Amino acid sequence: MELNFWRYGAFATVASLLLAVACGTASHSETQVQAKGNQRSDELVVATIGERTITLGDVDQKLLETNVSVFQELYNARREVLGELVAELLLSEEAAARGITQEELVAEEISAQVPPVTDAEVQAFYEQNRARLRGQTLEQMNGQIREFMVARNEQAARQAFIDGLRADANVSIALEAPRVSVVVASNERIRGPEDAEITIVEYSDFQ
Repeated sequence: MELNFWRYGAFATVASLLLAVACGTASHSETQVQAKGNQRSDELVVATIGERTITLGDVDQKLLETNVSVFQELYNARREVLGELVAELLLSEEAAARGITQEELVAEEISAQVPPVTDAEVQAFYEQNRARLRGQTLEQMNGQIREFMVARNEQAARQAFIDGLRADANVSIALEAPRVSVVVASNERIRGPEDAEITIVEYSDFQ
């Protein structure tokens, strides 16, 4: 097994470990998870051994090193909820600016923009997914397929409108991604400067 390392000073990824998104080490540096009032995770003591203590921050850091997927799942959940909170606030502010209710805004700018689903589109969807429908006929699946396609079109129309509102409102997201430091041995094959911000690790096997 041969390991090759490339270092870049600007933008790259560490396999699937570095994802350019936000959650930090459970918000380890800036957006710390807070518990018991205003205590940060690196201050909240969760165990004591004599006079020594272990904080929630210590636990999070160890978990990040051994099971980054937990933090990625947490980030994914936070990102989804944050996106919805931003969308709801944008819709509320836009409705207020127009002097109408949020329901009226949605009906005007989203629901009214959803194209109808045609029989031909339902037929095409059925043909494309026939193998996954376990032998059910088009007649049996027509209603479900149409409902799915209508919902998909509504979501696309909503997202397009929200994207426009986000651009006009200059939304900035500060949520940070889980990040893992990669330790590279001095005797490994390395390309790039030693002070690079990001390291990519390549695993290759020669037989």
